[in-house]
Amino acid sequence: MKVKVSFTTKTIVMLLAIVLTATIVISAILIQESEERILLQQREDQVSHQRRMQLFEEILHNRMITVVDIIRHKNDPQVQDLKAFQKSLNDLKEYLTLNFQVEDVFLFGEEGLIEGEPSKVNGVVNRLVNTSRATSDSRSILSCTKVCTHYISIPIMSTSSELPVIVLTSSMRQLLYLFNRATNVHKVAVVQQSKNSSGKLELNVASQLSAANSQYMQQLFYALPEDLNVDKLVIDGINVLLGEQHLLVSLLPFNHTNGDHPYLLIVQDITNKEHQSERYRYIVMASAVTLFFVLSLLLYIFLNQYKTRLIDVSERLPMLAEHRFSEFYTSAAKHRKTPMFRLTDELDVVEDAANNLARQLESFDGQMAINTAKLEKMAMFDVLTGLPNRNMLTFQIEKQLASADRDDRLVALMFMDLDDFKKVNDSHGHDVGDKLLKAAAMRISRPIRETDIASRFGGDEFVVLLANIDNKQQVDVVAQKLIDEFKEPIIVDNTTFYVSISIGIAVTNHARATPVELLRHADIAMYEAKAKKGAGYRIYDATMNLKVMQKVELESEAREALRSNQFSLALQPQVELHTSKLIGFEALLRWYHPKKGHISPADFIPLLEHTSFMLELDYWVIARATSLIRELRNSGFHDLKLSINLSSGQFLDPSLPEYLQQQIIKNEVSPDQVCLELTETVLVSEIERATRVMRTIRDMGCMIAIDDFGTGYSSLSYLKSLPADYIKIDRSFVNNIASSADDRNIVHSTIAMVSNMGMQVVAEGIETSDQYELLCHFNCHIGQGYLISKPIPEADLWDVIADKVHMGLWKESA
Repeated sequence: MKVKVSFTTKTIVMLLAIVLTATIVISAILIQESEERILLQQREDQVSHQRRMQLFEEILHNRMITVVDIIRHKNDPQVQDLKAFQKSLNDLKEYLTLNFQVEDVFLFGEEGLIEGEPSKVNGVVNRLVNTSRATSDSRSILSCTKVCTHYISIPIMSTSSELPVIVLTSSMRQLLYLFNRATNVHKVAVVQQSKNSSGKLELNVASQLSAANSQYMQQLFYALPEDLNVDKLVIDGINVLLGEQHLLVSLLPFNHTNGDHPYLLIVQDITNKEHQSERYRYIVMASAVTLFFVLSLLLYIFLNQYKTRLIDVSERLPMLAEHRFSEFYTSAAKHRKTPMFRLTDELDVVEDAANNLARQLESFDGQMAINTAKLEKMAMFDVLTGLPNRNMLTFQIEKQLASADRDDRLVALMFMDLDDFKKVNDSHGHDVGDKLLKAAAMRISRPIRETDIASRFGGDEFVVLLANIDNKQQVDVVAQKLIDEFKEPIIVDNTTFYVSISIGIAVTNHARATPVELLRHADIAMYEAKAKKGAGYRIYDATMNLKVMQKVELESEAREALRSNQFSLALQPQVELHTSKLIGFEALLRWYHPKKGHISPADFIPLLEHTSFMLELDYWVIARATSLIRELRNSGFHDLKLSINLSSGQFLDPSLPEYLQQQIIKNEVSPDQVCLELTETVLVSEIERATRVMRTIRDMGCMIAIDDFGTGYSSLSYLKSLPADYIKIDRSFVNNIASSADDRNIVHSTIAMVSNMGMQVVAEGIETSDQYELLCHFNCHIGQGYLISKPIPEADLWDVIADKVHMGLWKESA
């Protein structure tokens, strides 16, 4: 992902915005404070001017009083002669005019005006005279018509009944002059307010001014704002720009006025102050801008290094995903800078974490490479034996098939397993079994060439791949060598094991053949080899596959047959040979197919024997047989037993005793009416386990019969350890007892031995009277065969019993 706006840039912009806002606010505050100080100064100056003007008014007023008192004391302190006093005033008028700007002097006595022009006496003068006589105190008033005149009334001590009063009039020139000199203002004048024709306020000069000053005032009045406010002029003043001059125009009201409210107009030149204020504002703004740029530069210098480092880290991190660790370290060293002060911050922690992550990932990457190599080896080689496993084998088969098609050679696949290896695991444990497998793997690898491949397919199954084979005779040689390797026993933990192997071989030179197909063919051939009951090998041909297909088809049909009640039992009678007493029946399985008719047990039982369905069918036989025993009991045959043949898979099934007990209880039969028949081969193959199962069944009260006695291995040595009730002599011995002395001796000795061990003997396959008589002569207990009766179908059982059984004895066929 490409960075559009970095975090540091956002941070800089945010901080600059804050700094800019702060500088603007501070600058505005400083400028505002400056303006407020100027305004405050103007107000303070206005108050000061007000006080000065009042002071000057009082000074001029007091000077007039002092002058009049001097004149009065010089002539007559009591002023008895007013005319003489008037004459003295007239004589001093010129002096008063020159020094005090007195324009007129009026003396009022009892008769009124003593001397002078009555026309000059106006109402203002008369009010002043009356006020002074009433208060016996001097008074002053400012009265303006076209120009403003200052009137001062001074009472004079006299013996007359009416207090004489002197009234002096003067212009405002001296007051303006004194105020101007004291305050050093630019211009000063007395003005009056009035309204023009449009109703707006305007100012008019009410004092004597020169022509230049009058013109200047007119220009100033034009420069004043139209919305003129007298209160604003009195309190703060107004700034006016006249030409290049900055003027502060303000008004001061007079205390003693008459009617028209004249004001003292003060014009101050504040150009320098304005320039100073502008310079101050410029300095503040320039400082703010300078501060902003300096802080911006410092922030950029400070934060840009973080931006550079962050981008560097972000550019280096993808290298870790690409396993470019050396480039990562080189880049980190190239951009690493030693700081003047070692103050670790968050970015240092991030860089340190990135470096630690790189080291850990590099370590993990190295370890992962080692683990990957181990996993690849595990994926292609068997952990226990070290041989190539199924994955490697499949790869090599594909490779050899392609090569064989190109070179016109054969490829042979030898599928083998260890015969009866399960017994080793069950009896000695898996640890011993694993050691035996490792020893077997070494023996399998010895006789093959370096170009051939021996692999472990799974469990006790091994596969040898032979490449570059010219003919099938070479395959036979290798197969025989492999079988010969196992002629010698294998010793594991001081225990000797005689192990044989069965080999199935598939040979092809077709490139279109697949590993799965080749393995399947070799597997089928191996099971054909196993059927020979011993070490050997078979080469696959199409008939084997046909058998497998028939087996699959037969199993499917058998399952359907069980669901649709196509199976039934045929019962062959067993009788006491000396008395012909009916002892019981042997239950034989029969299958009637709706299309194929009767299917012989010799055809379907061998094919179904090693399938999962066979166990299901065996339990059906037990259930049906116990049900028939119940029916016989209900029909009055309480002592008849039923012999049931068990397959090896059912006999060794852990659930057999429990199921048998359930059926006995369910059908309410006596356990001694149930006799289970086991072949000698099954017993000898797992003698210890078989003995435990037999004891469990006998403890339940059921009977045990050993079938096909004499056909197994070392039967006599095992016989005494087996908890059996009956021994059944195989028909192969019974068939020839009339013609073969050896068979007669075998049968005779077997009957004698078994009888001495407390067991009874059942002879199978009695077909002639001679056989019957010999067996009776040998004291054989029980017999069965076609001479007595063929197996009776279930449906005909009751009719046959009714015909053949009388008083519990079986009547032989005529």
